[in-house]
Amino acid sequence: MQERVQKFISQSGLASRRKAEEFIRSGQVTINGRKARLGDKVDPEKDVIKVYGKAVKPAEEKIYLALNKPQGYVVSKSDPQRRKTVFDLLPKELRGQVWNVGRLDADTEGLLILTNDGELTQELSHPKYEHEKEYEVTTQEIPGESQMDQLRQGVEIATGTTYPAQVKTRDGKVKITIHEGKKRQIRRMFAAVGLTVANLKRIRINQLTLPKDLPIGGYRAVKREEIL
Repeated sequence: MQERVQKFISQSGLASRRKAEEFIRSGQVTINGRKARLGDKVDPEKDVIKVYGKAVKPAEEKIYLALNKPQGYVVSKSDPQRRKTVFDLLPKELRGQVWNVGRLDADTEGLLILTNDGELTQELSHPKYEHEKEYEVTTQEIPGESQMDQLRQGVEIATGTTYPAQVKTRDGKVKITIHEGKKRQIRRMFAAVGLTVANLKRIRINQLTLPKDLPIGGYRAVKREEIL
């Protein structure tokens, strides 16, 4: 059965759909010896698809991991500054098989999904699906109700006005749910209402909640249906 070449590459576990498209645009993908184009279709049983000269094979099984990211780790396969990455927390045999869905900055901890499922990555990353992400925030200042109302309505940050958020406070902490994914968005939102983030933890992505018994730096296999 034929499928688009970028979909085949992402489902193989080599890269996300977006990264696969970058490979194609840069001329690094071939189908039976000729350079591939976006939208080309392939039959994995008959065609030879190569990326950077190496043949791509279909993934044998899908992998879904929930990782409790510690502070100080970057979400990247490697880092020019030689900082620790979340992939250092995985055994060697897993590091090359999965990639991260979305990012968390080095100072943020909590739930991160790692997978080799390109379709899942595409759906969770695309803004049109509006998948929720929930965070637990500790602030240096005591948050006021007027500040919480501003966050609920949407605030102005460098990239524009944020969408309304779900916000509640308990035991001095703020739980906020958004469906956007702008860079350092939560920190910028809180700064916009005069609050300084002391600690930021992501506790949920769509249906998947960070397991309470998952230690910081630990990971656990989960099922696709626990996420979507």
